[in-house]
Amino acid sequence: MFLSKKLFVNSLLAAAVLLGATLSRAEVIFSENFDQQPDWDKMVDPNPSSDNSRARVKGDLIPEGWDLVRSEATWAPSRGHPDRHESFEIKAADSAKARGGEGKAMVNWRDSHDPGWKRWNSDGILLKKIGNQQQVYVEFYIALSPETYATFNNNPEGLGTSKIFRIYSFTGDWNDPFDYFAGTTHPEVIWALDGEPNLYGLRNKISLYGMSGNDANYPDMPASQHGGDFSLSYISSLRGMAPDGSDAMVPDKLNGGYMLPGEGNATIERLFGPPGSYTKVAFFVKMNSAKGVNDGVLIQWIDDTQILYQNTINWVPLGKNGVAWNVIGFGGNDFFQSYPNEDRHEEWYAIDDVKVMTEIPDYLRGGSENLAAPKPPFDLIVE
Repeated sequence: MFLSKKLFVNSLLAAAVLLGATLSRAEVIFSENFDQQPDWDKMVDPNPSSDNSRARVKGDLIPEGWDLVRSEATWAPSRGHPDRHESFEIKAADSAKARGGEGKAMVNWRDSHDPGWKRWNSDGILLKKIGNQQQVYVEFYIALSPETYATFNNNPEGLGTSKIFRIYSFTGDWNDPFDYFAGTTHPEVIWALDGEPNLYGLRNKISLYGMSGNDANYPDMPASQHGGDFSLSYISSLRGMAPDGSDAMVPDKLNGGYMLPGEGNATIERLFGPPGSYTKVAFFVKMNSAKGVNDGVLIQWIDDTQILYQNTINWVPLGKNGVAWNVIGFGGNDFFQSYPNEDRHEEWYAIDDVKVMTEIPDYLRGGSENLAAPKPPFDLIVE
């Protein structure tokens, strides 16, 4: 049984009193639990008389408090399939999918579709401008549907790849905010759902874009890269990643204990627990102190366990027009072709309880020694 959102908030307040100034150094830039959002999907405007805070971008209405949205599904009412779903939805009817089983969440729908080539499809993304930040901490919770578990466990094609979270620096024209191929994101971090049970298991898919494929820009990542994509293991890529420099260990939610090398692959049940249960994911990024300097930071946590720590990243190489981190986003496109098109197969994952802060919460800092305030940047263009 999951803690209700109301009880969860009360618990947080009580914890804040006990922790005192634990979080006082960090400014909360943005938070969202979706509960107060009007019902939203691509087809419905719940408040058609509102001001330009609900402006249109590429024809899609924007949920309140957010800045940019794109919703392009394959099997959806907007495409002539009234018994399917838009690429993402925020609805009271989906309260059972929300964290705690009440309120609302962002429910994203992955569409399996094979057009005969390696096309990424069912693209639904919700973006928030966060101002210009030299360092940012983002946490959120994610749950996966029973159908997603079945795909991972039973379909020989596996999960495919679905982009879940991103944070980036946009340097382009805000009137064309999705022109990602014009070199206008410097840099970008994407976390994706990826994997299959037989060969390598569930993968920690991290993509570092907008720099170059040059390994010198991220020399200490715990795996080789392919065009900025890193397929990391939740088990074997954790050497030296704990806050004290020891090997990190991810709890095994299926068997108890930890997922350890030599004891099988990471599976969807071992990492995420039962279908529909929520897992906390968090990232921290800090720009390098100057162009071309390998001292940028990337940290990742799963359920408050630090599983990735890098402090030698050249986020903004020489010759790049870098700016501060200024956008976060949830959702994205999917490479998902595991079912026949005639099935019009779709399956969901949900995002809830998003928080964006200027600092890492103290309870996560542990013994990491390079988490102090960043050096004043120079030679970086801020727009």
